[in-house]
Amino acid sequence: MPKLVLNVDNPVVSVGNPLSGTVQLRLEKPTALDDIKIQFKGVSMTQTMPSSSRYAGVDFNNLDGSLIDAFGSVSVSGNGEKHTHVNIIVSLFQHPKGTELPAGEHIFPFIVNVPEFSQCGCSVRVKEYFKNISIVGSSWKCEPTRSPSGYSDILLPPSLKRNNFRQIDYKLVAIADRPKFYNWNMSKSAPITVISASLVHAQDPNWNIPTPKKRVSRVYTNSAKSRKLPNSYFVPGALPKASGAMKLVSLGTRITFVDVPAVIEIELDRSNMLVFDKLCPRLYITVQVDDMSRISGILSLTLKSLIITMRARDSGFSNRHRFASEPGDLLCFKTDMSVPLEPLTNSGPARFRIDGKVIPDGIDISHCVPDFRIIGLTHTHEVHVAARVSYNGGGTNLMEVSVPIVLQSGVDYDLDTDCILPPRYNLADCIVQPQSNDTGTEKDNFFD
Repeated sequence: MPKLVLNVDNPVVSVGNPLSGTVQLRLEKPTALDDIKIQFKGVSMTQTMPSSSRYAGVDFNNLDGSLIDAFGSVSVSGNGEKHTHVNIIVSLFQHPKGTELPAGEHIFPFIVNVPEFSQCGCSVRVKEYFKNISIVGSSWKCEPTRSPSGYSDILLPPSLKRNNFRQIDYKLVAIADRPKFYNWNMSKSAPITVISASLVHAQDPNWNIPTPKKRVSRVYTNSAKSRKLPNSYFVPGALPKASGAMKLVSLGTRITFVDVPAVIEIELDRSNMLVFDKLCPRLYITVQVDDMSRISGILSLTLKSLIITMRARDSGFSNRHRFASEPGDLLCFKTDMSVPLEPLTNSGPARFRIDGKVIPDGIDISHCVPDFRIIGLTHTHEVHVAARVSYNGGGTNLMEVSVPIVLQSGVDYDLDTDCILPPRYNLADCIVQPQSNDTGTEKDNFFD
């Protein structure tokens, strides 16, 4: 039985660079062939979110093909989309059709250039797109661009596999065609991970300057048990006395319950960064008193857990204001800790830094997919922090905060010179995990 083998030199490739490898055909006897060809194809599959009031209580984080509400499983009625972003076929057979090859091993080297831009022409059909996508149950037919270059103004999106309804797959397929009166053709495929680019104007002297520092905070108020405090302590700028039942307990015991208004804060040096950089968030908790002396000897803070995730926020184009936040990539998972927090200063604001002892070297985010926007899918990110803090050895208090962040691949396409700039990192020095072979039903989702 003949055997077809596809060898890919670089299964991870950035746009504007070639894919290379060989196709090996092993024949047990002389065999007539019409063609040996290589196909590089990339498609995006998107399930747009329904807007009906029927789904008001639905958990949109569950995107596995069914949405769960209080009554059980509810089928998604949003429209499915498929867009073809690249479809390049190259013949490797340098003989006339029907040529008989002798028995043995035949090797066909190939090179396929990965384009910078998508071949999908839907971006110029937006009005028609909105009209079609509003019809329940209708399907959108993607058409190739009519541009003379064969490419649109939309960048080729990166590989993505969120779930069966949020995915962008690229594959190389080797195909051996026999004359029609024979009953077999052969094919072999391999997944390809594509790294996308960002559009820049390199003539702008500020194009590569990081965006300004980003800071987001959130206020929480929890109660804490303290030593007995005199009434003279409770003045403006100090911790307030707890109200309700805890206030009554304080009256008849040797302890005092106080409310602790505290702010959890996340600070990033910049709000855009490369996926091959280290994420180094600075995390603070500030107790809202007018001076550190107000809580010195009265309130101690202990970090009990710290969980940091890179949340991906996906939306279909027609529902661009209706995002579904995925659980995200887990960046830091530290639980069952007991890290005493020390104030930054002994006077002034009662501010505590909580990341220094837990993530001193930063966090690897190279497995995260950069931001992108295409006709059927928007993909953005936010960093989410969940910290549990104990006051005076009591129970833990959950504090959460999130900050939007723009992730970039480090590959840039210069609109001023119409070319890819030298990458801002050496891909050979970066570890990129190739895409899994499990990319859905190939017959239904990938090929026409």
